[in-house]
Amino acid sequence: MVSVIIVTYNGEKFIKKLIESVAEQTFKDIELIVVDNASKDKTVEIISEFREKFDFPYKTIILEKNLGYTGGVNLGIKNSSGDFTLILNQDTYLEKDFIEKALKGFEDKEVGLVSGKILRFDKETIDSTGQFLSLSLYPVERDYNKKASDIERKREIFSVCGAVAFYRRKTLEDIKIDDEYFDKDFFMFFDDIDIGWRANIRGWKGIYVSDAIAYHFRSGTVIKRGKLFLTFKRSPLIQYHIIKNRYLTLLKNVRLSQLLLHLPFIFFRDIVYLLVIIKNPSILKKLLGSAKIFKKAFKKRKKVWMKSY
Repeated sequence: MVSVIIVTYNGEKFIKKLIESVAEQTFKDIELIVVDNASKDKTVEIISEFREKFDFPYKTIILEKNLGYTGGVNLGIKNSSGDFTLILNQDTYLEKDFIEKALKGFEDKEVGLVSGKILRFDKETIDSTGQFLSLSLYPVERDYNKKASDIERKREIFSVCGAVAFYRRKTLEDIKIDDEYFDKDFFMFFDDIDIGWRANIRGWKGIYVSDAIAYHFRSGTVIKRGKLFLTFKRSPLIQYHIIKNRYLTLLKNVRLSQLLLHLPFIFFRDIVYLLVIIKNPSILKKLLGSAKIFKKAFKKRKKVWMKSY
């Protein structure tokens, strides 16, 4: 069985199309779990409309408090029972045979993560074909902004984009720290590369399957001006989570020798964060107030690496 998990927050614009695309899958042995993070729009009303329409298990978990993306995903996983877990952002949808074709990537028992070909809504531009780490140890979406092509049908990747992330359940159990699959201290952002990095440490492989097609909406600002530019335009709360999680990811997963090798690239890549903090000093205050979270990251690091031996 494949457990499909969607975490929603004010997603009325996209959620109906996404749920319908899950219901239309050619692979039928699925369950769908939608966790709503206290939406204030019509999202809950829309997801509730589908309760009696499907012949597969469909659960909705409606929260009164926003647990963040990572908290919502963890709750979804804990309430699921499939051998494979497909986690979808609310602003995505799938081709009818996505699950059927993506499952072929798991034929090798060492594969724990699978990425399909994630296109933009224009159906021509690639959003991601998996992730790799740059010289600055920053997550990069493969083939980002390139035109779609079927030249490579399958290849190994480091991690999968969180918008359409397919995992073997055994992998998620293997990398779980205490009672958490996704790190709840992240709240949102960088959770996908953190999962992928932990999986790599544990010896799991990632695979890209080109004929498994999904679609992801991407802000026009990101596309035209780039992610780096968007960092300055985001709200202080989001900027805080991005900066915090960048370093939580490194604290938990990078080897000291790897850090020293890549330190100059990290320094020049992350100057942008210094500029963001100068522009909004309240972010620094919030980061300093998160000392307990960073202290916890060291403890989690020990558990990540102890598991690898």
